[in-house]
Amino acid sequence: MRTTPFFTALAVTCLFAISACDQPRPSAGTNDFQVLRDYGFDATIADPQAQWNPDGYQLIARSPGGFVLLDEGTGRQNYFKSVAKHETGYPVWISRRQFAFGPLLHVITTNDGRVVPTTEGLSVVTLTDSLAAKDEPAPPKVLTNQGFRPRVWGDRLVAQSEDKIIEVDQFGTITEFGPGFFAEPQRLGEGICWQERPVTEIDHWTGSDARRGKLFIRWRKGQTTVLANALEARWTADGGVVATVLRSEPPPGQSWWRGGTDIYYVAGPKTAPVLVAADARGPAPHPSEGVCAATGKSGALVLCSYDGRFRRQLAELGDHAAWSHDGSRLVAEEPIEGKRDAVHLHVRVFKVHVPTAASAANSVDKAK
Repeated sequence: MRTTPFFTALAVTCLFAISACDQPRPSAGTNDFQVLRDYGFDATIADPQAQWNPDGYQLIARSPGGFVLLDEGTGRQNYFKSVAKHETGYPVWISRRQFAFGPLLHVITTNDGRVVPTTEGLSVVTLTDSLAAKDEPAPPKVLTNQGFRPRVWGDRLVAQSEDKIIEVDQFGTITEFGPGFFAEPQRLGEGICWQERPVTEIDHWTGSDARRGKLFIRWRKGQTTVLANALEARWTADGGVVATVLRSEPPPGQSWWRGGTDIYYVAGPKTAPVLVAADARGPAPHPSEGVCAATGKSGALVLCSYDGRFRRQLAELGDHAAWSHDGSRLVAEEPIEGKRDAVHLHVRVFKVHVPTAASAANSVDKAK
């Protein structure tokens, strides 16, 4: 069997990204995405958190006490358990053959009412080649005894630890980045975003009843933009950031988005935020084009252009969207009728028409 050393594939990915850079070209609009076919998988839980492999059409998703690998065209669902069979969360692919995960819950409440961080920490799984030519997961390797919601930042992981952001190298060495919540690093760049407050979870640290707070966008050291009342930051292919902005404080006891949400795009450190889509949340930037998928106020799955001019509905329902590495596939969660504890992972396969400079000058993208 062949294994891939931890994080080594990231260097290859970085070199490929640099060599693949080309001259600027017109970007596809929302109507330039043609659905060719679709398929999907029924998840066994309500919050699968599906993520695409960075070099193929394999999905990883949460399953009870572990994870499931979902392969296009095979109909096979390859389940496996975590070491301690605890509820895992927030999987992230490190490379083609490795992914990391942490605990599903950030903190736990003890019997005497104290709130303490979990000690499950971060783990890494390496896929191996079996004799049957299938990807088989090796037993998870425990990387740290702390950390939640891992993200890849160059050659290391960034994670949450109580009210602090930490960096973790391939040996499990932890360095404290600073205070903040739910960091979103630029996978192959210097940039990193983080929130002032957790917003989507109970705030056990700041002592404030307010849920809205600042989003910090650090483009590079010494150059930071602050976006008020924002969360769900995601880096775009052109080095910008899309984020959800809360219009008002969420009503007590209701979901965080019930106070009204809009999606904004910030192109760089010296640019003003642009409204991408009113009454929308959960932006998922396309890996090469100037559009993002999102969830509308009614729960509809939509495509929106970064300039805010065009919006197209793809489906009546769709949440937690994610694009494949090449932008040809979009997965989103849809409810399953009669099942409250599970969702359907619906994948749409697109043909993307990228206009030439001449056709872009004469085309009109019709909004829906």
